[in-house]
Amino acid sequence: MSTNTKKTYKSARTLVKEIFTNKTVISALAITLFLVVAFRIGSTLTIPGIKLPANAFNTNDSFAGMLDLLAGGGLSRMSIFAVGVGPYITAQIIVQLLSSDLIPPMSKMAKGGERGRRKLEIITRILTLPFCIAQGYAVIALLLNNQQGSGITIFGFQSINEIPAKEMLTLLMIMVAGTYISIFIGDIITKRGVGNGITLLILAGIVSSIIPNFREAFRTISGKMDSQNANYLINLILATALYVLFFVAILIVTIFINGSTRKIPIQQTGQGLTTNINNLPFLPIKLNAAGVIPVIFASSVLTIPGTIAQFLSQGEAKWFIAGDGSGTSGYLTLNTPSGLVIYFVLIVLFSFFYSYIQINPQQLSENFEKSGKFIPGIKTGENTERHIAKVLSRVNWIGGPFLGLIAILPYIVAEITSIPSGLALGGTGLIIIVTATMELWNSIKSAATTSGYNVTRNKIESKHISETSHLEAEVEQLW
Repeated sequence: MSTNTKKTYKSARTLVKEIFTNKTVISALAITLFLVVAFRIGSTLTIPGIKLPANAFNTNDSFAGMLDLLAGGGLSRMSIFAVGVGPYITAQIIVQLLSSDLIPPMSKMAKGGERGRRKLEIITRILTLPFCIAQGYAVIALLLNNQQGSGITIFGFQSINEIPAKEMLTLLMIMVAGTYISIFIGDIITKRGVGNGITLLILAGIVSSIIPNFREAFRTISGKMDSQNANYLINLILATALYVLFFVAILIVTIFINGSTRKIPIQQTGQGLTTNINNLPFLPIKLNAAGVIPVIFASSVLTIPGTIAQFLSQGEAKWFIAGDGSGTSGYLTLNTPSGLVIYFVLIVLFSFFYSYIQINPQQLSENFEKSGKFIPGIKTGENTERHIAKVLSRVNWIGGPFLGLIAILPYIVAEITSIPSGLALGGTGLIIIVTATMELWNSIKSAATTSGYNVTRNKIESKHISETSHLEAEVEQLW
């Protein structure tokens, strides 16, 4: 074992020890785990009044699958969390777009510190309500109109037009309540636990479906083979092993891309100036600078046309968006080349947009100038801002298209192999699993480091106070 490997192993072991011996971190992890488990339990309980036979609701449809992803797996059982955080994410997109210099008052709020961010958050939650009602109605319409003959009923009715207004209002109120409860749980996880609460709720639903998906993939592969063939068992084992191997390969590549960074060296004026290149601090810019947000945002935007289609009667407009319901897909679904291209472009655009919000070259340049830092060979001010923006743009041209390719890969594989897209390799779920897990681990490390620093500081302060008190007592005794 090399020296570097030993050092890495020792530091990792020390970090794990710090995490699991730190009461603050353990408490935060316990809160996160408890709330995620509570959310998952709620996601398995069907709303009273809805009769839903086992596996009757097909979420392999691109629109239903996307809604189920954003709902953290609550749609497949038509639970109180059937709509989930999807409307909230859509509202977030709109508010962030409007506050990026499009509407001056909102832009002022975005730059107004904590108070301004709170105002934007209130606007986001108010805007969530109409989106939640619209998506709730779309879910009910999708459940009844597209799942006919499956034995699904709502308060004994099999058509959305037959449901009385009172019952419909009750259902919508339950779904709206579920969305705001999801947001509340996500907020508590973000503030009291570890990681981003909304992302973790979505991650929990995806992780819970991994084993059933592998089981269903095995059944699908075995169903496509001739069981009378003498080599049936060997072929089945080889095909399943190949499926798992490709899944692991895509997983490794995704982890590698998410962990890759472009390092921009930074110098410090005055006594902090160093001539040793190896000791230079750096500004790390990830290859996937925006994380999982572009994929979630693109998925949320793509559910809007499908939601609108549920309000339309059969005609050219509905056919254009979602198809005719007889197997023909519309132009805005992920089962068509046009839908995949739109999804891919949205992911790339959101990668650029959100990475600039996350890193903010202008703010970084101002902070460097104030703290006496600079990038070697680059003038401070506008030149530094342009340099960071240029590096970020180059990085995004790698990370953005990669995210888009992995997200649309299952639909391409499904078209070639006839394996349902929900069981195919890669996809939005895989990106969320990798990125959210890495962000969670970084949050745990950050919490452990911060908590350890606070404990050390408190010990030093208490020791100093104790020594000062002891010294004062000795002085008084001398007098």
